Amino acid sequence: MADSYDLENALGLAIIPFYIFGLIGNTMVIRVVHKTREMHTTTNYLLANLAVSDAIAIFTTPMYFAYSGGIGPSLENLSKFSCKFVVIGDIAIASSASTLTVIAVERYNAILKPFSSTLLLNEQNIKKAIALIWILNTVLGFPGFLLHEWNNERTACDGPWAFKPSLGSNIYLIIYFVFTTYIPIVVFLFCYGSLIKGLYFSNDICRESANEDNSEKKKLLITFILATSGFLLGSGSIAVYHTMILLGKKTVEENTN
Repeated sequence: MADSYDLENALGLAIIPFYIFGLIGNTMVIRVVHKTREMHTTTNYLLANLAVSDAIAIFTTPMYFAYSGGIGPSLENLSKFSCKFVVIGDIAIASSASTLTVIAVERYNAILKPFSSTLLLNEQNIKKAIALIWILNTVLGFPGFLLHEWNNERTACDGPWAFKPSLGSNIYLIIYFVFTTYIPIVVFLFCYGSLIKGLYFSNDICRESANEDNSEKKKLLITFILATSGFLLGSGSIAVYHTMILLGKKTVEENTN
Protein backbone atom coordinates (compact mmCIF):
# COMPACT_ATOMS: atom_id res chain seq x y z
CA MET A 1 0.00 0.00 0.00
CA ALA A 2 2.85 2.34 0.89
CA ASP A 3 4.42 1.73 -2.49
CA SER A 4 1.14 2.72 -4.13
CA TYR A 5 0.99 5.99 -2.21
CA ASP A 6 4.66 6.68 -2.94
CA LEU A 7 3.93 6.18 -6.64
CA GLU A 8 0.95 8.55 -6.48
CA ASN A 9 3.05 11.18 -4.69
CA ALA A 10 5.82 10.82 -7.25
CA LEU A 11 3.28 11.16 -10.06
CA GLY A 12 1.82 14.25 -8.41
CA LEU A 13 5.25 15.87 -8.20
CA ALA A 14 6.12 14.89 -11.77
CA ILE A 15 3.09 16.64 -13.27
CA ILE A 16 3.67 19.94 -11.42
CA PRO A 17 5.86 21.46 -14.21
CA PHE A 18 3.31 20.45 -16.87
CA TYR A 19 0.53 21.78 -14.63
CA ILE A 20 2.19 25.20 -14.33
CA PHE A 21 3.21 25.32 -18.00
CA GLY A 22 -0.32 24.40 -19.11
CA LEU A 23 -1.96 27.07 -16.96
CA ILE A 24 0.46 29.78 -18.10
CA GLY A 25 0.27 28.79 -21.77
CA ASN A 26 -3.52 28.67 -21.92
CA THR A 27 -3.83 31.92 -19.97
CA MET A 28 -1.54 33.62 -22.49
CA VAL A 29 -3.67 32.36 -25.41
CA ILE A 30 -6.83 33.72 -23.77
CA ARG A 31 -5.19 37.08 -23.05
CA VAL A 32 -3.77 37.50 -26.57
CA VAL A 33 -7.10 36.73 -28.26
CA HIS A 34 -8.96 39.01 -25.83
CA LYS A 35 -6.58 41.97 -26.13
CA THR A 36 -5.72 41.83 -29.85
CA ARG A 37 -8.49 43.17 -32.10
CA GLU A 38 -7.03 41.45 -35.17
CA MET A 39 -7.38 38.11 -33.38
CA HIS A 40 -11.16 38.45 -33.07
CA THR A 41 -12.03 35.81 -35.66
CA THR A 42 -14.29 32.78 -35.38
CA THR A 43 -11.36 30.36 -35.38
CA ASN A 44 -9.48 32.32 -32.73
CA TYR A 45 -12.59 32.59 -30.56
CA LEU A 46 -12.82 28.80 -30.69
CA LEU A 47 -9.12 28.50 -29.85
CA ALA A 48 -9.63 30.83 -26.89
CA ASN A 49 -12.56 28.71 -25.72
CA LEU A 50 -10.35 25.63 -26.07
CA ALA A 51 -7.74 27.37 -23.93
CA VAL A 52 -10.39 28.19 -21.29
CA SER A 53 -11.53 24.55 -21.23
CA ASP A 54 -7.98 23.25 -21.00
CA ALA A 55 -7.07 25.73 -18.25
CA ILE A 56 -10.09 24.67 -16.16
CA ALA A 57 -9.32 20.98 -16.76
CA ILE A 58 -5.69 21.50 -15.70
CA PHE A 59 -6.69 23.57 -12.67
CA THR A 60 -9.04 20.83 -11.43
CA THR A 61 -6.57 17.98 -12.01
CA PRO A 62 -5.51 17.80 -8.31
CA MET A 63 -9.16 17.11 -7.41
CA TYR A 64 -8.89 13.65 -8.99
CA PHE A 65 -6.48 12.61 -6.23
CA ALA A 66 -9.55 12.43 -3.96
CA TYR A 67 -10.07 9.01 -5.57
CA SER A 68 -6.75 7.66 -4.27
CA GLY A 69 -7.91 7.16 -0.68
CA GLY A 70 -5.92 6.92 2.52
CA ILE A 71 -5.44 10.67 2.88
CA GLY A 72 -4.70 12.36 6.16
CA PRO A 73 -7.37 14.14 8.24
CA SER A 74 -5.87 17.52 7.36
CA LEU A 75 -6.85 17.06 3.71
CA GLU A 76 -10.10 15.16 4.22
CA ASN A 77 -12.39 18.20 4.01
CA LEU A 78 -10.67 19.36 0.82
CA SER A 79 -11.01 15.87 -0.66
CA LYS A 80 -14.71 15.74 0.22
CA PHE A 81 -15.17 19.01 -1.64
CA SER A 82 -13.07 17.74 -4.57
CA CYS A 83 -15.09 14.53 -4.72
CA LYS A 84 -18.20 16.44 -5.77
CA PHE A 85 -16.69 19.25 -7.77
CA VAL A 86 -14.24 17.13 -9.76
CA VAL A 87 -17.16 17.10 -12.20
CA ILE A 88 -16.07 20.62 -13.22
CA GLY A 89 -12.99 19.03 -14.75
CA ASP A 90 -15.15 16.45 -16.53
CA ILE A 91 -17.26 19.25 -18.02
CA ALA A 92 -14.15 21.17 -19.09
CA ILE A 93 -12.67 18.10 -20.81
CA ALA A 94 -15.97 17.52 -22.59
CA SER A 95 -15.96 21.18 -23.65
CA SER A 96 -12.46 20.77 -25.08
CA ALA A 97 -13.63 17.77 -27.10
CA SER A 98 -16.68 19.65 -28.38
CA THR A 99 -14.62 22.74 -29.24
CA LEU A 100 -12.11 20.67 -31.22
CA THR A 101 -15.04 19.00 -33.00
CA VAL A 102 -16.56 22.38 -33.89
CA ILE A 103 -13.15 23.59 -35.13
CA ALA A 104 -12.86 20.54 -37.39
CA VAL A 105 -16.35 21.11 -38.82
CA GLU A 106 -15.72 24.86 -39.15
CA ARG A 107 -12.48 24.30 -41.08
CA TYR A 108 -14.20 21.68 -43.26
CA ASN A 109 -17.03 24.07 -44.15
CA ALA A 110 -14.77 27.12 -44.56
CA ILE A 111 -12.39 25.38 -46.97
CA LEU A 112 -14.54 22.80 -48.75
CA LYS A 113 -17.88 24.66 -48.67
CA PRO A 114 -16.92 28.37 -48.56
CA PHE A 115 -20.07 29.50 -50.36
CA SER A 116 -22.51 27.70 -48.05
CA SER A 117 -23.15 30.68 -45.78
CA THR A 118 -25.68 28.80 -43.66
CA LEU A 119 -22.97 26.37 -42.53
CA LEU A 120 -20.32 28.95 -41.67
CA LEU A 121 -19.69 30.43 -38.25
CA ASN A 122 -19.30 34.20 -38.01
CA GLU A 123 -18.89 36.87 -35.34
CA GLN A 124 -22.66 37.01 -34.90
CA ASN A 125 -23.20 33.33 -34.11
CA ILE A 126 -19.82 32.17 -32.75
CA LYS A 127 -20.63 33.32 -29.21
CA LYS A 128 -23.93 31.44 -29.33
CA ALA A 129 -22.06 28.34 -30.52
CA ILE A 130 -19.59 28.61 -27.63
CA ALA A 131 -22.42 29.12 -25.12
CA LEU A 132 -24.18 26.05 -26.54
CA ILE A 133 -20.98 24.01 -26.13
CA TRP A 134 -20.86 24.82 -22.42
CA ILE A 135 -24.59 24.29 -21.86
CA LEU A 136 -24.64 20.87 -23.53
CA ASN A 137 -21.51 19.69 -21.73
CA THR A 138 -22.81 20.92 -18.39
CA VAL A 139 -25.89 18.76 -19.00
CA LEU A 140 -23.59 15.86 -19.94
CA GLY A 141 -21.49 16.31 -16.81
CA PHE A 142 -24.31 16.92 -14.31
CA PRO A 143 -25.07 13.21 -13.62
CA GLY A 144 -21.46 12.89 -12.50
CA PHE A 145 -22.19 15.39 -9.71
CA LEU A 146 -24.85 13.00 -8.40
CA LEU A 147 -22.70 9.88 -8.83
CA HIS A 148 -19.64 11.19 -6.96
CA GLU A 149 -20.03 10.25 -3.28
CA TRP A 150 -17.55 10.42 -0.42
CA ASN A 151 -16.80 7.04 1.21
CA ASN A 152 -15.99 7.56 4.91
CA GLU A 153 -14.73 4.00 5.35
CA ARG A 154 -12.13 4.27 2.60
CA THR A 155 -11.65 8.03 3.07
CA ALA A 156 -11.86 8.23 -0.71
CA CYS A 157 -14.28 9.20 -3.43
CA ASP A 158 -16.68 6.71 -5.02
CA GLY A 159 -17.91 7.48 -8.51
CA PRO A 160 -17.24 7.01 -12.22
CA TRP A 161 -13.44 7.24 -11.80
CA ALA A 162 -13.25 4.89 -8.79
CA PHE A 163 -11.40 1.57 -8.94
CA LYS A 164 -14.70 -0.33 -8.66
CA PRO A 165 -17.44 1.96 -10.02
CA SER A 166 -21.11 1.11 -9.65
CA LEU A 167 -23.33 0.04 -12.54
CA GLY A 168 -24.71 3.58 -12.80
CA SER A 169 -21.18 4.99 -12.96
CA ASN A 170 -20.22 2.51 -15.68
CA ILE A 171 -23.24 3.45 -17.78
CA TYR A 172 -22.44 7.12 -17.30
CA LEU A 173 -18.80 6.60 -18.32
CA ILE A 174 -19.86 4.86 -21.53
CA ILE A 175 -22.19 7.74 -22.44
CA TYR A 176 -19.50 10.28 -21.47
CA PHE A 177 -16.85 8.62 -23.63
CA VAL A 178 -19.21 8.28 -26.60
CA PHE A 179 -19.79 12.04 -26.67
CA THR A 180 -16.30 13.19 -25.67
CA THR A 181 -14.12 10.70 -27.55
CA TYR A 182 -15.73 8.30 -30.00
CA ILE A 183 -18.11 10.63 -31.85
CA PRO A 184 -15.42 13.35 -32.08
CA ILE A 185 -12.95 10.81 -33.50
CA VAL A 186 -15.39 10.00 -36.33
CA VAL A 187 -15.83 13.74 -37.03
CA PHE A 188 -12.06 14.35 -36.93
CA LEU A 189 -11.34 11.51 -39.35
CA PHE A 190 -14.00 12.66 -41.81
CA CYS A 191 -13.28 16.41 -41.71
CA TYR A 192 -9.50 16.33 -41.57
CA GLY A 193 -9.33 13.35 -43.90
CA SER A 194 -11.35 15.28 -46.49
CA LEU A 195 -9.17 18.38 -46.03
CA ILE A 196 -5.92 16.42 -46.34
CA LYS A 197 -7.21 14.77 -49.49
CA GLY A 198 -8.31 18.10 -50.99
CA LEU A 199 -5.20 20.09 -50.07
CA TYR A 200 -2.47 17.53 -50.64
CA PHE A 201 -3.72 14.95 -53.14
CA SER A 202 -6.67 15.94 -55.34
CA ASN A 203 -5.75 19.66 -55.25
CA ASP A 204 -9.38 20.54 -55.98
CA ILE A 205 -9.68 23.01 -53.09
CA CYS A 206 -9.69 26.61 -54.21
CA ARG A 207 -7.88 26.08 -57.51
CA GLU A 208 -8.16 29.79 -58.16
CA SER A 209 -6.52 30.74 -54.84
CA ALA A 210 -2.96 31.96 -54.63
CA ASN A 211 -0.26 29.51 -53.60
CA GLU A 212 0.32 31.55 -50.44
CA ASP A 213 -3.34 31.17 -49.49
CA ASN A 214 -3.22 27.39 -49.83
CA SER A 215 0.07 27.32 -47.93
CA GLU A 216 -1.58 29.14 -45.00
CA LYS A 217 -4.48 26.70 -45.07
CA LYS A 218 -2.05 23.78 -44.90
CA LYS A 219 -0.22 25.33 -41.94
CA LEU A 220 -3.50 25.89 -40.09
CA LEU A 221 -4.62 22.36 -40.89
CA ILE A 222 -1.41 20.90 -39.46
CA THR A 223 -1.75 23.07 -36.34
CA PHE A 224 -5.31 21.90 -35.69
CA ILE A 225 -4.42 18.26 -36.35
CA LEU A 226 -1.55 18.50 -33.85
CA ALA A 227 -3.84 20.11 -31.23
CA THR A 228 -6.44 17.41 -31.82
CA SER A 229 -3.81 14.67 -31.64
CA GLY A 230 -2.58 16.04 -28.32
CA PHE A 231 -6.09 15.93 -26.90
CA LEU A 232 -6.71 12.40 -28.16
CA LEU A 233 -3.37 11.23 -26.79
CA GLY A 234 -4.39 12.42 -23.33
CA SER A 235 -8.15 12.08 -23.00
CA GLY A 236 -8.53 9.50 -25.75
CA SER A 237 -6.12 7.09 -24.10
CA ILE A 238 -8.04 7.41 -20.81
CA ALA A 239 -11.31 6.68 -22.62
CA VAL A 240 -9.86 3.61 -24.35
CA TYR A 241 -8.35 2.38 -21.06
CA HIS A 242 -11.64 2.63 -19.16
CA THR A 243 -13.61 1.17 -22.08
CA MET A 244 -11.32 -1.87 -22.17
CA ILE A 245 -11.78 -2.31 -18.41
CA LEU A 246 -15.57 -2.11 -18.77
CA LEU A 247 -15.60 -4.59 -21.65
CA GLY A 248 -13.20 -6.86 -19.79
CA LYS A 249 -15.48 -6.93 -16.75
CA LYS A 250 -18.47 -7.74 -18.95
CA THR A 251 -16.59 -10.62 -20.61
CA VAL A 252 -15.53 -12.04 -17.24
CA GLU A 253 -19.12 -11.88 -15.93
CA GLU A 254 -20.46 -13.64 -19.05
CA ASN A 255 -17.85 -16.41 -18.76
CA THR A 256 -18.66 -16.82 -15.06
CA ASN A 257 -22.36 -17.22 -15.81
